[in-house]
Amino acid sequence: MDTALNPDAAVSQSTAVFDINHLDKGFVTLPIGEWSGLGDGAKRVLQPEYNKDGSEVWFSVWSGKDKQSAIVVVDDKTRKLKAVIKDPRLITPTGKFNVFNTQHDIY
Repeated sequence: MDTALNPDAAVSQSTAVFDINHLDKGFVTLPIGEWSGLGDGAKRVLQPEYNKDGSEVWFSVWSGKDKQSAIVVVDDKTRKLKAVIKDPRLITPTGKFNVFNTQHDIY
């Protein structure tokens, strides 16, 4: 789940992960904003999307319009950081896999 608009930076820069088979165990917090390696400013973590084979979750990390944003890739099984994608042209990334996943019900 994402909490990108939460006023608490620790919350808006992370994501909560639930085990849907054991909801009574609560959630695990992943520090996506920290993992992004972006500098000062907002690091709003949102829009987690699975890749085509479901092995990775890609998180958008939004920064200000004049700051760098990123995509953080996390292994679905281990919940460990796999990669960070950064590029000056990457501004508020969204819809990374929407068309394929929607057409083929990959969620």
